[in-house]
Amino acid sequence: MGFWSLDFPVFPLKSEKYVTLTRKFRCLMGGGAVTNLEQQLKGTQQEIVRTDDSRQLPAQFFKKSHDLIFSQTSLSAREHDLMALLLSRLHEEHWESFKNGLIPKSPAYNFNSDVLCEWLGVKKADLYNTLSDTADRLSDRKVGIKKEGKQSFTFIPLFKRLEYQDAVLTMTPNDELMLEYLGVSQGHAQVDHRVFRKLRREHSKRLYPLLCRFKNQGTRLHPQSIADLHAFFGLLNEKGELIKKSYANNKVFIERCIKMSIEEIAKTDRTIEFDIGPDGYIGYQPIKKGRKIDKIEFLYSWATTYEKKARVREPELVAALTYEDAVESYWDIELERAVPTPAEFHNVKNRLGELAMDDAIAINEGFMRKFKGAMAIVEGIDL
Repeated sequence: MGFWSLDFPVFPLKSEKYVTLTRKFRCLMGGGAVTNLEQQLKGTQQEIVRTDDSRQLPAQFFKKSHDLIFSQTSLSAREHDLMALLLSRLHEEHWESFKNGLIPKSPAYNFNSDVLCEWLGVKKADLYNTLSDTADRLSDRKVGIKKEGKQSFTFIPLFKRLEYQDAVLTMTPNDELMLEYLGVSQGHAQVDHRVFRKLRREHSKRLYPLLCRFKNQGTRLHPQSIADLHAFFGLLNEKGELIKKSYANNKVFIERCIKMSIEEIAKTDRTIEFDIGPDGYIGYQPIKKGRKIDKIEFLYSWATTYEKKARVREPELVAALTYEDAVESYWDIELERAVPTPAEFHNVKNRLGELAMDDAIAINEGFMRKFKGAMAIVEGIDL
């Protein structure tokens, strides 16, 4: 696949004129001819949702529909990141003109290089190489949508088009998946993208939204069959056969897809607590049918409220703290999961140069605001 150019006329979604015209058109649709207005709308082939600043994205959560969560799909970690970026920007209002038949093409989403670099945590010089192979693969990905009450999937491409041109990535979702993208039927999960983007393993990025789907009290994730989990983690082809035969071994499957994912999620998100099962497994419990594992039950709970509390530690000298301590303190601040001690603040401050060289860490204005805010919580800090 190459990268294509969008060569049809567009009308930017952010245009106040377009929004006003659309609203007037909706009001007058049933009341008679609106010749000039209708002609203006008909001249628009596609809505373009532009994202020129990260502040246009949600500060913390993106929504992922129930149908997409329980779909059958296989994405790399980077592909998951691009999907999360799209879902962070996607909104039902963007699709109204297309749904109402006012324009022929479903919306496309533009993301400029500044937004992409911040979201993916890469430098501008590396952006093209990061996106080219990822976008190429993602353009060919299909998602298997499970039919309610049936043991079958319908496989549909995720995208109609992906393009990277003039430092702008354009993503056009497949309108056949409009209901699944928008989550209008069975609800959605609120996924913390700050945590999601820090996860490195593709299976962790797949599991985390599933756990987020059942976050509220009174909702519960029922035990999942091994066969359904094989599909969920994208281990099957369209014929329902395992792509890698090694995953037929439950020990291998559980270790790579479940155990390692739970371990990474637990280290990254302190608002989820994984419980120890009857057999000593952390975060899950195999359920056997006879001598064979038939299902997996996930054992976890979410903190209903998150209180920022200073970590209780014995006073320590800054000199005794390591770079690894600084990394841990960085994530405490970035994810707002704990307030480091005064010595830990000094350690982070002294190592800002080292931390800035780490590709997994972003020392930016957003982080520094959090850094100063956390300092104010602890009395007597003198930095």
